[in-house]
Amino acid sequence: MKTFIKLILLVIFICGFIHTAVTLYKNLPHVYTEAYPTLYQDQLRIMFGPDYQIGEKKTIHIKAENCDCGFHTDGYIYDEWDITYQDQNGYTYTQTLNNRTNLASQQLSWMQNQLSAYYKQKYFLNRFPEGTFQDLSADEYFGKSYCFISIGYPVTSYTSDLRDEYEQTKEKGMKYKEALLQSLTEDENLISFYKLDYENIFNFFPMCVSIDLSIDDPHLQGKEKKLHESKLRSDILGIMEEINRDTNYTSNLTMYISSDNGGCDLYDGSRNWRYYILLGKPFEEKDSKNMRQSYDWQLYYAYEGIYW
Repeated sequence: MKTFIKLILLVIFICGFIHTAVTLYKNLPHVYTEAYPTLYQDQLRIMFGPDYQIGEKKTIHIKAENCDCGFHTDGYIYDEWDITYQDQNGYTYTQTLNNRTNLASQQLSWMQNQLSAYYKQKYFLNRFPEGTFQDLSADEYFGKSYCFISIGYPVTSYTSDLRDEYEQTKEKGMKYKEALLQSLTEDENLISFYKLDYENIFNFFPMCVSIDLSIDDPHLQGKEKKLHESKLRSDILGIMEEINRDTNYTSNLTMYISSDNGGCDLYDGSRNWRYYILLGKPFEEKDSKNMRQSYDWQLYYAYEGIYW
């Protein structure tokens, strides 16, 4: 009996030891040490130009996390460098290079960042008094007002009757994304951010620019509110047309306008105003219950046979 008990205790000890060892192993961070600025020196010059500046290395520590529910997230130790450069229009941008993510994927993120800052700076921040729109900033990607750039498969929601179609089209979108990332590993296909072709950008990628503007006017009422918002709406619609004209009527653009991020109704009682441009033409489907969903599907089919 004593031998049996000792055997049981030994088994329990071994199991506990193995569990502790596995936990410790799982909590070991993934460590990345490659010096990307040196390793990709030639590629960075192609992308950011001969005059780009690179900042000091910053080492990032992310601890592994374990939850009693069984959820686990890995830990990471990697390095980052800030890259500062100017485009051909004189706008200054700062992108963050890290040695945890491949250079191809980072290019798409950098392009989203640059285009977002470009549209906000050129068409809004340079033209409207500071504080006209809540949280609108060239540096911050998201806020109550923002400009989001989507590249690739555009459909984000679907009704139950379109489930099969969604799964089939999404697979095609994923194949396009894989092919795009593969092409961005080759020097001749690297994105030249310092001379990004804003005029023809919609001819190179299946892309959509989504701008959400939150008017900072919860203090206004009545006639004053109507005059203020109607003037802004007119100016914004003019800017949509200007962006479309500046891209040779190839743009995909959505514009949402609200008051206090939807906290207040607009002067006409609407929660928001929404406007769409698809391949350079105004888009509207009066019978559609979900205009954005309909727009996304039409955007997908507009590029069918070209990108997927």
